[in-house]
Amino acid sequence: MPYSTPEGYFDSLQCRLSDIPSRKRRFNFTPYLALAASFAVALLAGNYILMKSTADQPASDEDIVEYLIESGTTLAQLEDAVYDY
Repeated sequence: MPYSTPEGYFDSLQCRLSDIPSRKRRFNFTPYLALAASFAVALLAGNYILMKSTADQPASDEDIVEYLIESGTTLAQLEDAVYDY
């Protein structure tokens, strides 16, 4: 015979099989908590880097004028925007 079982294996098999449903299995939250913590750290780090890079470079008047020229904003649109507020 190519396969063999240990002596007395089948004698205790029924007892071991009936014991399986009685074991209570707890759900493991550890991987999910680790994933949530990783996302939180990544979000905080990205927010810090983004705020640090944009806070150091305020827009100058020349930058604003250049943007308005390139965007094709007309004087009428600027007057509407200024006088509406």
